[in-house]
This record gives sequence, C-alpha cells and structure tokens, in this order.
Amino acid sequence: MAIGTLVPATAAFAEDQRRIEYNIEGGDLGEALKAISRLSGKDIIFHSEAVLGKSATKLHGSYSADEAVRTLIQGTGLRAQFRKDVIIIRGRSEPSGDLADRPAVDGEILVTGSRIRGAPPTSPVTVARREEIEKQGASDLGSYIRLLPQNFNGGQNPNVAGGGAQGNNNNVSSSSTLNLRGLGPDATLTLLNGHRLAYDALAQGVDISSIPLAAVDRVEVVADGASALYGSDAVGGVANIILRPEFRGAEISARLATTTDGGGRQAQLSAVTGTTWSDGGFMLAADYTSSRRISAGQRSYTSLMDQSATLVPSVKQISIVATGHQRMAEGVEFKIDGTFSRRNSKYDNPFLNTGSVTENGLRSNPIVRTYSISPSLTVALTPAWSLNFSGTIADSKADLHSRRYSASVETPGRLIYSNDLRALEAGVQGPLTELPGGEVKLAAGGGIRSLGLGVQVSNTPHGSPTIVTEQFHTRRAVQFAYGELTIPIFGAGNSKPLLYRLDLTAAGRFEHYEAVGSVATPKFGFRYAPSPDLSLMGSWGRSFKAPTLYQQNQIRQGVLLPGVIFSDNPSGLPVLLLAGGGTPLRAEKAETWTATVSLTPRSVPGLHLQASYFDVAYKDRVSVPIVGATAALSNPIYANLVRLSPSATAVEAEIVRLPQGLSNFSGSAFDAANIAAIIDGTDRNVARQNARGVDVSGRYKFSFSGSQTLEISANASYLESRRQVATGLPSSQLAGTIFNPPNWRMEGGFTYSLSSFDASLFANYIGGTSDTRTLPDVHVGSFTSLDGTLRYRTERGNGIFAGTEIVLSVLNLLNEKPAQIQNSDPSLPPYDSTNYSAIGRQISVTLRKRI
Repeated sequence: MAIGTLVPATAAFAEDQRRIEYNIEGGDLGEALKAISRLSGKDIIFHSEAVLGKSATKLHGSYSADEAVRTLIQGTGLRAQFRKDVIIIRGRSEPSGDLADRPAVDGEILVTGSRIRGAPPTSPVTVARREEIEKQGASDLGSYIRLLPQNFNGGQNPNVAGGGAQGNNNNVSSSSTLNLRGLGPDATLTLLNGHRLAYDALAQGVDISSIPLAAVDRVEVVADGASALYGSDAVGGVANIILRPEFRGAEISARLATTTDGGGRQAQLSAVTGTTWSDGGFMLAADYTSSRRISAGQRSYTSLMDQSATLVPSVKQISIVATGHQRMAEGVEFKIDGTFSRRNSKYDNPFLNTGSVTENGLRSNPIVRTYSISPSLTVALTPAWSLNFSGTIADSKADLHSRRYSASVETPGRLIYSNDLRALEAGVQGPLTELPGGEVKLAAGGGIRSLGLGVQVSNTPHGSPTIVTEQFHTRRAVQFAYGELTIPIFGAGNSKPLLYRLDLTAAGRFEHYEAVGSVATPKFGFRYAPSPDLSLMGSWGRSFKAPTLYQQNQIRQGVLLPGVIFSDNPSGLPVLLLAGGGTPLRAEKAETWTATVSLTPRSVPGLHLQASYFDVAYKDRVSVPIVGATAALSNPIYANLVRLSPSATAVEAEIVRLPQGLSNFSGSAFDAANIAAIIDGTDRNVARQNARGVDVSGRYKFSFSGSQTLEISANASYLESRRQVATGLPSSQLAGTIFNPPNWRMEGGFTYSLSSFDASLFANYIGGTSDTRTLPDVHVGSFTSLDGTLRYRTERGNGIFAGTEIVLSVLNLLNEKPAQIQNSDPSLPPYDSTNYSAIGRQISVTLRKRI
C-alpha cells in the first residue's frame, strides 16, 4: 500500500495560524497541499492514494494553514484532522494502514539532521519512502543503499566476491552497511527511529539489511558530518531508518525472483499486521528471504575461475520488527521498538583455479543473530516544552564457521565476533523566546553508552585438539552531552524583499570515551531564503570517530626478520618488526562543510531542484604508519619509528609486551644483544583522507488528462578523494580507481500512474575506474542498468481479489555485465565486484494482499 506523504516543514513560523498570502493555481491536489506546507511551515500528512486523481481549485488570498486546507479539500470527499503542529488528511472511509487514528503527539515529527521539531535543515537530506524504494525494484534495504549515488558499495557488502578478496573490502558476515563518500562503513552512523544499534562483526558498521523493508516508512540520509548532533561515526553522514508508526489490519506478500543467467533464485515472504486504539497502537512486521548462490560457472566472464567459486553467497534470513506506542496519561506517551534477525549464508572461495574448494580453499558459513530493544518515554512539560527519556539494549553476534582446505586436508575454524550496546539518554526541547522572525528553539540532553566486543578465533588442525589463537572481551563506557539552538532572524513576522527567511543554527556535543579521551565537536549552519521559491543553506562543523574496540585491543605482534632483506643494514643483523596493536589511539577527526541551493518554484508546482557542494578533511585515521618496511631503516620519514642498534634491555622490554611471544623468522637463534633495529609498525593515528564533490538532484511530478500523473526524478553524485597513509608520504587517489568509489554515480527515472496502475523505469549509472595495479593504468568500463517495475492493485472492499496488488519487476533489463579486469592470479574474480554486480538480469513477481 502507498504510504502517506510527509512534507517536512521548510518554513516554520512563530504562529501556526498566522494568515499569509497564497497564490496557488488549480491542479493536482497533492501538490497544492505540499505548497501549503512549504509556505505555512505546518506539516501535512496524507495518503498518496487518497489524493490520487483529485484536483484542487485555485487558492488566492490570505488564509491560515487550516483555512487553506479546508478550502482545498471541499468537495473532494476527504476530511482533515487539525492539530497544533500537523494536519492529517484522510478519506471518509475507514482509514488504512499508516494513517489510522494516531493518538500520539504528532508534533514530534523530526527530520534527520536536527533534534529540534520544525528546525530548518541546513544540510541536504535525501528521503526515500518505502513505496519509492519498491518502485526502483529494491526488495530490501541492502539493495536500496547499493542504488544510492552517495554510497560506496565497498566495505561490508554481500556481493563482494570471494568473501571480500578485493581491495580493502569484505564480505565477512554477508551484511550490508552504508559507506557514505567511501570513507568506510565505520564513518557512517546508522540509526533506527533515532536509536543506535549494535555494530556488525569488526567493521563497526550497522547491518541495514536486517531491517525488513515491509516495516519501513522511509529512510532519511544526511550525507554531511553530524557528530555535533549524534556523536561518533557520523563523519560521512547519518542514515535514519524510520519505521511505520502503526498499522491497522494485515498485509501479506510473496515474492519470487530468478536471474536469466542462472543462480540467484529468491523466495521472499513478508507480513505486516497491527491495530490502533484510542490512545495507542502497534505494528509488527516479519520477513523471510531465501536466496541461492551465484557461482563462477554460471557467468561467462568468470570462466577462468574454478566453477564452484562463489560470486554472490546463498542467504537464508528471517527478520522481525515491532513498534508500538501508548498514551499513559495526558501529555505522557510511551514508545518501544524491537528488532530480531537471524541470517545464515554460505560461500566457497577456492585458492586456485585448477581445483575445487575442497582441495585448496576456504568454505565459510557465517551465522549472524541480532536483536535490539529501544523504549522511550515522552513527557509534555508545557504545551511547548517536552522531556524525553530513551534507552537501548542491542546485540549482534557473528558466528563464522569455516573449513580451510590445503592439499585436501581439512582444518575447521571458527571466528566469533560479539558486539553489544547499552544506552540511556535524556533530552528536552522547546522555545526559549520569541523574535520577530519566529521562536528561538533549544534542544539539549545527555546520556551514557556502554559498548562491548568479544572476539574468539580458533582452529582445529587435523588430528589435533582445538587451538584458540585469539580471545578477549572488552567494554568501553561513553558519557555525552549535547545542545542545539535555532535562531530565526527573518521570518513571517518581519520578512523583507530578498529577506523572506533567514535562520541560524548552532550545535555542540561533548563525549568522553574511556581509555581514549574527550572530544568536543561544534556545528554551525544557516538557511537563507530570498523568496519562497529559493533557499540557500550551508553548514560547517567538526566530526569524529572513536577507534574501534578491536583497534584498541588487537594483539601486539613481534616478528624477527633476517637483516639481509633490509636496505641500508650493513651489519646484516636481524630486525625486530612490531605490528598490530598496543599503541594508544585517539579519536579520528574531520572538518566538514557543505553549501546547498534548493529551488521549488511556485510557478511550476511539483518541481524541486537541489545542488550541493561538500568537502570532508579527515585526519588522524588509524593506520599502519609504514609503507615498505624493508626500506625504513634510512628513510628520514620513519626516524621516530626506528631505533637503530637498540640495547639488549630495550629489545627484551619489547619482547615482554608481546602476548603471543616472538615469531622468529630470521633463520638464526634469537640474541637480544645482536639486533640491528626495532621498527614500530603498530597501528596509530597517522592517515589523512580528503573527499569533496557535488550532489545534484531533481524531482518533478505533475498531473495530466484527469487522473494520470507522471513523476520524474534524478540523483547524481561526483566524488574526488585522496588518502595519505602517513605523514611525509605522498597522497594517492582513491575515487576513480579500482576497488574504490567511482568519480560519478547517477540514478534517475520516471513513474507513470493511472488510477490503480503504475509503471516505473529507472536507470542506474556507475562510472568507470582506473586499474592502478599496472603500469600504465588500464581503464575499467562503466556499468549502466535499466530497472523496470509494473504494479496493479485492486480497490479494497469485499471479494477474494479486493485489496490485492501484483508487481512485476525486471532489474538490469539489458543484462549489462561488469567490465573485465586482469589479475595475476586467475583464481580471483576478473571484475570489480565492489562496484559492479554479477547478478545480471533479474525477474521477480510479487503478490500482495491487504486484509
């Protein structure tokens, strides 16, 4: 079912009932309601099907927001509920699903990027509703984020072939994590209804695919540094998954899909149910997905690989999400969100192309279980001020069962990564004072978090007992406080020519991390509108990411290497190389700023254009500080990391700090008094990364010939990024090179709707890259896919087919194949699986029934 349209208020005025001048021509009712929302600053929620095909008369004159809406819906058969901060529009028949009676405080609608209700956004926000995601052909949130131009599909992605053997990307647990701007999955914060979730495996990303799409109302993405608002990890930005607040009735859907090249068959069952009552309601959604693997033998361009090698793993996953709310007393409301997911995936990674995985290779079976519970309590202190208490308990356990084969000898292994989160937070918000331009509003709060990580690595050699090679469990406590202020300089009460609106925002956050230290981050922004049609906004701020618990707790290792492999080592004595952890780490920091222009001309209802420039300067990234250790002895860049001719006492002191002792590969007996040098290559805060570029988006929806509508949309992102591994070393290009984000990513298309039928066609473009592994560089071709969706639905009522919807989707209509690359090892995938998909043309049919 289509979800109602929530129009974020772009002009929040001091008085909701202030009369303003409207000049709206007749046309599509939905667009007219959006125009009223933009001009009045009052949120208007309506079901897209309720207004489909309905026309609005022209509206000229001075009205309050409520009066304007009453005038527009006269004679349409619709009714409206008017509340302080929101207007809800419904049909006169029984309300459906998401627009059933909402006893909650509807004024609490927030847009990601601010903690203040009605605050003007100063960073661009990308909003995708469930219906829009489905029209693009995506059946889950993992598939959706791989279509998002601002996201890089590397990092943690189940489609990275060979278990993640390409670049620095991985497929450890077959999860899908956001990686905005290609800064890493650990530099993008993912929230659920504003709450944090437990990290997945070691990458410190959140598995977005564990949330069933059937439970989602919309996904909001702010591709701008947001640590001043949300804390650690939000360097590249923040994504907030907003659940359907409630549901009435039941909806069941079944989906079957297959690829025309073979493999990848999918079966998916989803169900949503819920109910509402006078002062509360709940929604429960469940999803089961079974997907078969795609192997190298099923794709023509991977014929040189072993035929059993996995390109896309098999997956079986069940996900459950529940949310509910209950008014406990006048002005007091309790809410709770809960999630559970279990995923079982399998993939084979042969090490050679001349034999199967059971001869030489790795067979992996990750089993991942996650859950979260997030209750909250909101208390209205006054009609304008509210107090909120919230908490979260979340856990993610990735249990990776593996079997490594060498010369057909099997060695079972097991890796267990356990992440957990415990959090408590309290905050208040409301107006401080009244200015001619509107109300000065404040949000402030604080809380505590506790993060836990457990790691166990073991293997069982043939004929031997199990050996545990790494095992630890550690916790970190975090305390934080934040504040955000919005100041309207010009608004409805004092607007002037070319000063229709001007708002200033400021936010700050302080966080203290146990064993890391304290970090304070500010953010400032503005939104300037010379007219109701045009808005200019900008923001500057600092963001940060605390080192991961694994980075802080990984084992310090020491290897004694033969001196002959090191240049400028005339003595020829062995060299002690230190690696891994053990060096104190501090938070990674970034400075980010964006500038955005947004155009919504009243003369062209339904048109919205936006362009943004962004710049991220990321420093103190945790990295190995030495490149090419064999030439480090005389390189002045590494002078502070090298101790030449160390004393025996100094060498023995380093050996004592090695939990697993010294690994001697020097070819001679260890002698602490005869060591040429100690090279400290342990991880530390040394790397820098810069990312800058432009985002452009547009959307135009209009009606014609009565009830027919056409919506056209486009979203493009251009990215340039470089990385400096350590101080003094030259920086290297990232964006536009193999296994890294391309410079260009674009998606766009149109949706045609007529009564109970709609058709969508979208194009997705992923730019080419340069293969820098060879000299000269080799160009890797781009990838363009066309995705089409047809949907037909019957009206609700009596009868077996009432409330039925059927969807036919064909992804990659032209069966575009990824460009091939050259590898020195023929067992490796001959294409860049971090950017380009091996799924090929996929055909799916979905049958959905509303009860």
